[in-house]
Amino acid sequence: MRIRSVAGLLAAAAGAMFILMSCGGPTRDKSARKMSSTENSPLSTTEWTYIEVDSAKAMWGDYDEPEWLRYFGLAAADLDGDGFMEIISGRNVYFNPKGDMSQSWGKLDLGQNVDANLVIQLEDTPFPSVLAESLPDVIRFAFDPSAGYKSEVVAQVPPTGHHNGQGYKTADLLPDHGGEEVIYASQGGLYLIDPAGGQPWPVTLVGKDASDEGFGVADMDRDGDLDLISGYRAPGADAEVPTVVVWFENPGALTEDWARHPVGHSVYATDRVEAADLNGDGRPDVVVAEERYPGLEPDASLWVFMQSDTGFVRQKIVTQYSMNNLDVADIDKDGDQDLLTAEHKGPDLALQLWLNDGEGHFTKQEIDRGKESHLGTQAYDLDGDGDLDIVSIGWDEHRFVHIWRNDAL
Repeated sequence: MRIRSVAGLLAAAAGAMFILMSCGGPTRDKSARKMSSTENSPLSTTEWTYIEVDSAKAMWGDYDEPEWLRYFGLAAADLDGDGFMEIISGRNVYFNPKGDMSQSWGKLDLGQNVDANLVIQLEDTPFPSVLAESLPDVIRFAFDPSAGYKSEVVAQVPPTGHHNGQGYKTADLLPDHGGEEVIYASQGGLYLIDPAGGQPWPVTLVGKDASDEGFGVADMDRDGDLDLISGYRAPGADAEVPTVVVWFENPGALTEDWARHPVGHSVYATDRVEAADLNGDGRPDVVVAEERYPGLEPDASLWVFMQSDTGFVRQKIVTQYSMNNLDVADIDKDGDQDLLTAEHKGPDLALQLWLNDGEGHFTKQEIDRGKESHLGTQAYDLDGDGDLDIVSIGWDEHRFVHIWRNDAL
């Protein structure tokens, strides 16, 4: 399938509406700013500018059954090599307007109902490819700035109860296979897809009975390869409310059913999972954000599981409204990993940065309120200035794509 050229679409696009305001600091023109050194002091985390990328995003149910279903996909990457990242979500690619990013973002429709959620650089291709789910089909969109996109089905993964999956990443799990692999959380567990394995791309169920929600990637046993961390659908338990957290050990080869190891338990549904060394001891720790449905009470918790010589020690960061959002990144550039999350439910819908003191103790900084997020609060350097911005999408307010521009630099 061919669509009109990207250049033509951008020229014709009316563009999404945007709102520009200061969140905790003055609005400034980032394009005129010089890069500053951060080697001796952490970056400020109090200066953010909100930008509305889209307020008219469609949902899956506008085109296919079920009619209530929204899109889960969210990614960002520099697709055209201009130093600025595009945003990919659902059936749309949003082209960065450059500068301070406050102008209208060109909105390109991929031409079919897919849930685009990943970008991968394949060998022997000049531009990154966009990957999308329309399960059971996994579809690759090959990009050419002058010609647009050409799509092809490259693999198949079982559909979930929500049709498409909510966990997706790329990582170099098998260094000998060349390039990165694709990991999708779906019905039955975690599926590893090998783009270097020929056509169609081979699919292997490596994390049996893992949740189809979020998952993390880290070298949990410090043996030199990357493992997978997720919620687990324990036999006999409610499959829709997994409260067991596990990690799957990478054997260093493309085999099925990786060995499963315990991390701990959440109280309510394990929704988003990430892993990173939070206290500087060289051992990856695990972060879990709980989901509550319908989410009428503030009883969901954000947990960290600190790895020790004898296992994992669970510590609560906060209990609040359902958090269907999580990322781990060094936002203030002080050398440790901070946490990003947002309330998906409740009256405040608070976007939160939890700053790490380097020893795994966290202090909340509220960035904004009133903008619903789902599978969002993802950190990317969208404008290439050296600090991390935040991207989010909604579920209840599915029409919106949000950016919080980091004005630390």
